[in-house]
Amino acid sequence: MYFQADGELKEKFKKSGILPGQKIAVLCRNSEEYAKLIIQIIFAEGVVVPVSPIMPVSKVHRILKSTGCSKIIVDENIEYKDNEAIKSVPFQYFHKELSKIDLKKITNGFNIDKAFESGDKYASIFFTSGSTNASKAVLHSFNNHWYSAIGSNVNILFKTGDCWMAALPLSHVSGFSSIFKALAGKADIYIKPSGIAIDEALKTNNDITHISLIPSQLSELLSEKPATELLRKLKAILIGGAPASARLIEKSKTLGLNIYNSYGSTEMSSQITCTVKNESLKNLKTSGKLLKFREIKISSENEIMVKGKTLFAGYIKSDNKNNHELFKSIDKEGWFATNDLGFIDDEEYLHVIGRKDLMFVFNGENIFPEEIERELRDIKEIEDALVVPAGENDETQKPAAFLKMKNKLKPDYDAIEKSLLKKLECYKIPGIYFDWPEDLTKNLLKPDRESFKKRAVDLIKKLHVKK
Repeated sequence: MYFQADGELKEKFKKSGILPGQKIAVLCRNSEEYAKLIIQIIFAEGVVVPVSPIMPVSKVHRILKSTGCSKIIVDENIEYKDNEAIKSVPFQYFHKELSKIDLKKITNGFNIDKAFESGDKYASIFFTSGSTNASKAVLHSFNNHWYSAIGSNVNILFKTGDCWMAALPLSHVSGFSSIFKALAGKADIYIKPSGIAIDEALKTNNDITHISLIPSQLSELLSEKPATELLRKLKAILIGGAPASARLIEKSKTLGLNIYNSYGSTEMSSQITCTVKNESLKNLKTSGKLLKFREIKISSENEIMVKGKTLFAGYIKSDNKNNHELFKSIDKEGWFATNDLGFIDDEEYLHVIGRKDLMFVFNGENIFPEEIERELRDIKEIEDALVVPAGENDETQKPAAFLKMKNKLKPDYDAIEKSLLKKLECYKIPGIYFDWPEDLTKNLLKPDRESFKKRAVDLIKKLHVKK
């Protein structure tokens, strides 16, 4: 890759020792140095493999082998940095030279005209959340990320003089995408360090104009008036990663926040659809319209199908002999099946119903957990909710709900049921409720549904034992 910068900066990147095509795993917490390291690897034509710092060591080891990583670079503050499983490949700490590199100089001096000289070369590997099955290694090219960024920047204007706060982990494509947004817009980026609260970062950095948040982060910020005032000053608040409740959208709109609701996936390099500036309340409750450089359609089975310049290069698959191959799960016309169900209305706004693989059947009726979760989150006393099938066999998989109450309030189950019955059929009403398991959600961007389901089964067994 090529970027305009002074000679000294170019020399620092040359000293990295990264060879074209080399896969480099990076195990770090969010920091400015982390972003610099990502750029260093990509601009040296290596493939960066961001690994979550909360990932179990055994899984890190599997990732290193399954993707064919040449080395791993570790944040020196990571607790298990000396584990032998990680050292199965060459191991090193951050380059000391990184702290001397001016990140703003890189983003503002990026040469767009020459960015495509090797844009089809591979740039990154991310891992799907794997909420219902094993996570997959998703390979992207430079152009996948580039077109994703410029398509986003057209919809949410992001240009020189603006600054995007990366509050989401850089080990997720949603957080990583902010780096390319800054490159594409010749704008600035602020990487919120791990351990610093979002409102504190907003308070101490007056340059921030844009931010990406998941719904739970926005909900928590809106519970405090000072944080709300800080958010109101921003040009754009991009919501994604999980469905936002109607109540959260309504509250944000009433408070005058410049929010954008979106839908995306790892395979499509982040955003696919998004609402527009000054969107109506009605349309803010949808997932928005298709962004530039993407295509979308709904299959005969109501599955959301996508393709375009942001569609990933393929999944990396390894066999028992540690051989690696690339395969792309697309049909003959190049469409990728997202596994999400939805529809597009007459105004071309996308409505996401839920995931095919999360649907379960109760008394012959199809149950989509996300539908019930949306209505639970609309109850003002409930901060978050997650619904799983729970029962002794496939025929008795009635919905069970985990509830996270605001201010540790005690749930009023009768009131909750009455509220749900106004919007849902009776067979969708949860048959049992559990307290929110903080141990299953700590430091996670998305809850692991399989862990919730196992916890529900264990709790039900204990209830039966007591009887």
